[in-house]
Amino acid sequence: MAIRLSGMTSGLDTDSIVKAMVSSYTTRKEKYQKAQTKLEWTQDAWKSLNTKVYSLYSNISNLRFSTAYNLKKTSVSDTTKATVKAGSGAPSGTQSLKIKQMAKAGYMTGAEIKADSEKTTLAQLGYTGGDAKLEVKMGDETKSITLSASSTMNDVVKELRNAGLDANYDSSYKRFYISSKKTGVANDFTITGSNIDGASALYSLGIAYGGEKTTTGTYSSNPYDEYAALHGVSDDETRAKIEAAVTNYNNLTTDAAKMNAQSKNLMNAVNYGYSYATLQGIYEKLDANNAGDSDKLKLLEKLGSSRDGALISKNGDSYDTYTKTTLTDTKGNTLYKYIDSDNNSHYIAAVADTDKGTTSYYDVTESTRTAYTDADGKELEAVPTGDGDTTLKVGDKTYKKDEADGKYYLQKEDGTADKTDFITVSQKTEYTIEAGAVNKTGIESASAAYDTIIKSMDEKTKSSYDEVLASVQAFENSKDEVLGSDDKYSVASLTKAIQNAYAGNGKEAVEQLLAGNGNETDGFVNKANALEEAAEANTKKAADSNIVKELASKQKDSAEYTQALNDLLDRVNTAYTLQNKALFNSQVKKVAGQDSEIELNGVKYTGDSNSYSINGLTIEALAETGDSAISITTSTDTQGVYDKVKDFLTEYNNIINEMTKLYNADSAGSYEPLTDDEKDQMSDKEIEKWETKIKDSLLRRDSTLGSVMTAMQTAMMSSVEIGGKKYSLSSFGISTLGFLNAAENEQNAYHIDGDEDDANTSGKTDKLMAAINDDPDTVMQFMQQLSTNLYSAIGDKMKSTDLSSAFTIYNDKQMKTEYTNYTKTIKEWEKKISDREDYYYNKFTQMESAMTKLNSTQSSISSYFS
Repeated sequence: MAIRLSGMTSGLDTDSIVKAMVSSYTTRKEKYQKAQTKLEWTQDAWKSLNTKVYSLYSNISNLRFSTAYNLKKTSVSDTTKATVKAGSGAPSGTQSLKIKQMAKAGYMTGAEIKADSEKTTLAQLGYTGGDAKLEVKMGDETKSITLSASSTMNDVVKELRNAGLDANYDSSYKRFYISSKKTGVANDFTITGSNIDGASALYSLGIAYGGEKTTTGTYSSNPYDEYAALHGVSDDETRAKIEAAVTNYNNLTTDAAKMNAQSKNLMNAVNYGYSYATLQGIYEKLDANNAGDSDKLKLLEKLGSSRDGALISKNGDSYDTYTKTTLTDTKGNTLYKYIDSDNNSHYIAAVADTDKGTTSYYDVTESTRTAYTDADGKELEAVPTGDGDTTLKVGDKTYKKDEADGKYYLQKEDGTADKTDFITVSQKTEYTIEAGAVNKTGIESASAAYDTIIKSMDEKTKSSYDEVLASVQAFENSKDEVLGSDDKYSVASLTKAIQNAYAGNGKEAVEQLLAGNGNETDGFVNKANALEEAAEANTKKAADSNIVKELASKQKDSAEYTQALNDLLDRVNTAYTLQNKALFNSQVKKVAGQDSEIELNGVKYTGDSNSYSINGLTIEALAETGDSAISITTSTDTQGVYDKVKDFLTEYNNIINEMTKLYNADSAGSYEPLTDDEKDQMSDKEIEKWETKIKDSLLRRDSTLGSVMTAMQTAMMSSVEIGGKKYSLSSFGISTLGFLNAAENEQNAYHIDGDEDDANTSGKTDKLMAAINDDPDTVMQFMQQLSTNLYSAIGDKMKSTDLSSAFTIYNDKQMKTEYTNYTKTIKEWEKKISDREDYYYNKFTQMESAMTKLNSTQSSISSYFS
């Protein structure tokens, strides 16, 4: 940069003069800055609009399926006994409900003791033992507690709570109150002493429960019986009884797990069988219209969510699948990969013809070359020299190989290596379009091919197809974690059985297989129920020896197993001793945990809570009904369906109104973004008003916006054929107000006749609600297809292109490139301005220096005449 002297000798305003002289350059720079600012505002406007369009697109995705409209409402004849909510899968009609038994939590009321406050210690209650070991058992879980003579009532409460119980000590009534946190038999609890001191401490605390005392003075249910039952006449005999219990436990639980897995598979196979038969029927119907479509569709189904990045190509009677990769050929074209039956990879390059807007595909050759890369990752042209390529030459620099890490380091004049300047050698794979390659024809987008086939289906088939395909894929993709593939009830075996049945005699054979070929006990459902009952019986038997569960989980002959066996042996011996001592408080009262039991339509259900979810109904039991039944009535929620349609139209209207306003905006005329100098001359309010004028007009008459609007409007105006009759939104009293009646920029919005919230149409007859009440299926089918049409229309506009990203309705890639180019251009003009200013300042500096010298000479001459 030149030294800038501002008229020190000449007195000229050099800065202003230079600024004026480079003003033409500055104007050019500001032109690009304004254009970039305008582009940035346009990007922001599109981003905001795109977010709303994508939200609509996501929300209407579910509206394409019948489940979105299967809304139900329900009523109960006695709301003091139960509350019921109906899901979309709940059947319409009236059902009978009996609540036979409510679930209860285990609850213990302790005996009265002499503890005057929560700070009273065990010692003050007369306890004289050492460490008191207790066990709190809830279901399958056991936790240990240790108390001492100095433990207070507060300490006891704290330990019980830490063990997972609700516990309190009431000093007024001098009793402990203890309960399970959850209801049900499985969540009930017992508190026992695991040593003599533990049993003695429980007795002192008034919570040593041994069941109800009988007339003979014994206790009906001794909590130590379960352990004591394993006691033998010697430790060796006790060990043998314990290990026999472990073997029995393992056999029971293994068999139960197997039977449960078989039962689950059989139940799932019922739905799979019917779905599979229906899907095959759809394939046959497709082939009847266009031979080979079924094979093509099966391939596309396997691709699933990866269809968007895949291509398919006809290869004889089958298809090859090319998956999009992150690789490119040497010219930057995207590569697609195909793996043949021998597991060899093949690639094709996607070459875009931007002039014609098409893409051609060519086979590529894979080759490998040696690449030399510097420390910054930049590839270099290097020449290997020396014996065994021990050195590299890059220009006049020499790099020597370091055998330790394989890198080549720059050799300095003193012969040492410069560790900051090195070259890495690697093998680089490159892909090049084969010489003489011709465009591969017949290649198509997998997602487009899928859409084409789906669109060829009639509405009824399409609706059925989505549901049965999901069911079929869910079962076939499920994995057996317990059963082997050779088990007759494994997923693989059941899948094969159903497919073989269909291959033999179609849908009828599948139905016979599922129903049991005329023998009720042989049907899949009956088999599943029988296996489930057997598994439940095994599980109950295993629970009888549940105390060996922890031991059964250890690897036999391991140190952990030996330790656990010895620990259990000690507990068994202790329990046997405690059983005989009978240290129980006769005043303790215990309410056992209880499962709930209901009957729905005569079928019994049990659970550890009072809540049930059965066939779409969520039932909350509140009180027992005995043998009397209450009724549950379920029907279509017509208001819910109406609100679903209304919410959809509201969201659509909000977006289409905004689009219309943006498209019809007033022109900003000659308004351009302000420079900093221009802003300095205006107030903040004036600046905001100026910029708003521009921002509001950015998408005025925008062709991309117009295209999206047209696509959405066309989809909404489309007619749908149902049962041979065509329907449109107007068939259900839904229409626009028209240009003459609608508010400004709201002529494309839809209004529902009779909508009480809409002042424009509230006085008209409500045809939509009438249609939902009279023929809800037709309304639902229409809305499904209308949603599908709009979803597809928006989806087509959101597809990825060379100019735009996926799920984007505008050319975001193109705008990003333009923004980057503006940044580069502005920097170039800033450089030009700086260079020009330096040039002029240099000239003025020279002038100032010359004038200074002249003045100095004149002064010197004048001094001779003074």
